[in-house]
Amino acid sequence: MTNLALWVGAFAFVVIFKVEVDDEGLEDLDLTTSEKYFARYMLLGIMGAIQGAITTIGNLIIGVQTVNAPLYILTGVITSLVYLSITFALSTTFMHIGKGLCVALIIVQIPGASGLYPIEMMPGFFQKLNPFLPFTYSIRAMRECIAGYYDHTYVKNLTVLWVFVALALFIGLVLRPLLMNLNH
Repeated sequence: MTNLALWVGAFAFVVIFKVEVDDEGLEDLDLTTSEKYFARYMLLGIMGAIQGAITTIGNLIIGVQTVNAPLYILTGVITSLVYLSITFALSTTFMHIGKGLCVALIIVQIPGASGLYPIEMMPGFFQKLNPFLPFTYSIRAMRECIAGYYDHTYVKNLTVLWVFVALALFIGLVLRPLLMNLNH
């Protein structure tokens, strides 16, 4: 449920706050599209990092036991930033369509990431989708912090989460300029 809360929080940021930088008063700075993208992401990222910390610290307060509490909190912060990068990239690139994609992603990630039931118990569709969902890797990383570390599973899962960030940056920085008029 922590992953669900972090995704919904990241999505709420891109719904509530304006995702585009207002150029009024910035004409003299001659900012590039990438600079504006990163500036807005960093503003939202500060709130996203705080959200990740508060959520995981709250879990610890209500009694979630962990093998490594500081690493659990760090995983929550990283997860929040990853989810924010995905929702922000989709929302800025595809506007309303992107926000709809964020909602569709949450719907398939809940059953498809093995957070509620083992993936082996889910229908074949979700088993095939499982490796392509960011929830899968965040849930596994958090399980490592809670239940103990095995091999290099924690590092592998965080590495895959960073691949999702790279994909989000590709969507937001490379595809976005090419698709600016899609929503119109």
